[in-house]
Amino acid sequence: MHAEILNFPQQYDTPVGERGITLSGGQRQRTSLARALIMDSPILILDDSLSSVDNQTALRILEYLASGTQRKTVIFISHQLSAAATADRILVMDQGQIVQSGTHGELIEQPGLYQTLWNQHQLEALLS
Repeated sequence: MHAEILNFPQQYDTPVGERGITLSGGQRQRTSLARALIMDSPILILDDSLSSVDNQTALRILEYLASGTQRKTVIFISHQLSAAATADRILVMDQGQIVQSGTHGELIEQPGLYQTLWNQHQLEALLS
């Protein structure tokens, strides 16, 4: 966000309106994420924090989470399988119940919801 803020008319002093109304959805999401990461809390819960950012930005965020949060427990809630695949441990939920648990490698090897969804995700990626 820092480089982007430097392009704002008044940089860090630029009014963004109530709840960041003048910012795009991605800018609001990245700003909220940056504020959460700056906090020195032992646990960080991110609920669908990549939904409004482009794929390149999502990859940078995931790389930072993987390398820059060793002192934190990060609970990352996501519907994006490519994001889930980067996690140390994945909990697969269906109808509000945990139906599978494991690493990405473990889950794609065992029959179940995650394997089905991953195969569908891979097929969609090939077709697009």
